[in-house]
Amino acid sequence: MGRLSIVKDSRLLEQVLHLLSRESAQCDLLAHNILQERDAIKRMALHEFIAINQTRISILECLSGLKEEFDELVRDLSAAHGLPDTGRTLPDILQSIKSAQALAGLELYERLADRVRTVQRDISVNQLLVKNIQSFIVRALEAHRQTAPESDVYSISGGRSSTGTPASLIRCKG
Repeated sequence: MGRLSIVKDSRLLEQVLHLLSRESAQCDLLAHNILQERDAIKRMALHEFIAINQTRISILECLSGLKEEFDELVRDLSAAHGLPDTGRTLPDILQSIKSAQALAGLELYERLADRVRTVQRDISVNQLLVKNIQSFIVRALEAHRQTAPESDVYSISGGRSSTGTPASLIRCKG
C-alpha cells in the first residue's frame, strides 16, 4: 500500500509541476500582451486594441481553464495526504510533503506568484496611462469650450491677441 501511495503522490506532484509550468507560460504571454497594450497606448494606436484584446481574451480563457485543473489537483493532493479541503493552499500542501519534487513545485509556485504580481503592476500602469490620457482629453475639451478674456492669449503667430478664441490653451501669464 505504501508503494502505491508514493507512486500516486509522485504522479500528482508531477502534474502540479506541469500545470505550474503551463500557467507560467500563459502568464508570460499575458505579460507580453500587456506590454503590447502599453506600446499601443503610448502611440495612441487605437486600431491595434482589437487584436490585443482578442489575444488577451484567449490567454485569460486558457488561464481560467488552468485554474479549474489547478483547483481539482489541489483537492486531489489534499485528499492523498489526508489534509482538509478548505483552508489549505498549494504552498501549505507542498511544504507538508517535504520531498524534492514538492520543493521544486514550491519554488516554481513562488516564481509564478512573483510573475503574477509583476503582471498586476503592469496592468495598473496601463490603467494609469489610460486614465491620464482620458483626463488630458477632458481638460482639452473643457479648454476648447472656454472663451479667453481679451488680450490674455497668444495668437497663432506668437504675438498677443486682442480677441479671445476658443481652444486657446496657452495664456499670457504676466
